[in-house]
Amino acid sequence: MAIALIALLLIELLLLALWAPFFFRTGIALFNQRIAATPAELAQLSLAGLEHDLPPDTWLCLVFRALPDGSIAFRESFVPSVGRRYFPLMRGRVMIDARRREVRVIGLCSWFALGLTLMLVPVILVRPAAWPMLVALVLFYIGYFIQRRRYVEVVEAVRARLRSEFPKRLVAAPQ
Repeated sequence: MAIALIALLLIELLLLALWAPFFFRTGIALFNQRIAATPAELAQLSLAGLEHDLPPDTWLCLVFRALPDGSIAFRESFVPSVGRRYFPLMRGRVMIDARRREVRVIGLCSWFALGLTLMLVPVILVRPAAWPMLVALVLFYIGYFIQRRRYVEVVEAVRARLRSEFPKRLVAAPQ
């Protein structure tokens, strides 16, 4: 079972490093935010350089890459850092849905974190002495809250882009 988990971790890291489009389109959604926008706002919206709109953070920076379908994928950077670290539980995608007149920001769950969580329950039931392994679940829970805050920052950056890139309509006062 440990070999399967290691293989799953390595496959997930490879897919993240290669920015595999199907990997960023499939998975269990941890976060899903829909931002309503007019067709004119969607036509004006550019998601390029979104990482520059995020506030500076002490964690690893988020990196963004355009996918072939026009959406933008994001994940934590693989650049080694001296700052604080956590286990990344999420990869994400920002997509413009003109048909529904919205921008969707989706955060998908890590396969490794899900696999480890599902594996821990039977292991602890079979071997009660393995209860210290539950620390991994506590670490995932803490990481979830960090990821949620970072996800909200991406959503707010997209909202700010929608507000700032669309010229405001001037309403003439009646004379």
